Amino acid sequence: MLAIAGLATLTACAPPEPRSVQYFEANLEEARDIVKRCKAGDMGGDECSNANVAVETAAGKARFERFRGRK
Repeated sequence: MLAIAGLATLTACAPPEPRSVQYFEANLEEARDIVKRCKAGDMGGDECSNANVAVETAAGKARFERFRGRK
């Protein structure tokens, strides 16, 4: 019983999973905000990487669409 209580305590203290690239692709404004905070040094880790990938991917898609004359 004590082991279960200890495990529950450790699980409660675990950091949350970073949001995925797909999440940030669907929430680009939030991704841009995260990238700004990461560049400012306010946060770091996988969320920064995932948000940056989503922002860069969206920018690349927009550039390609402009190149094709669609935007």
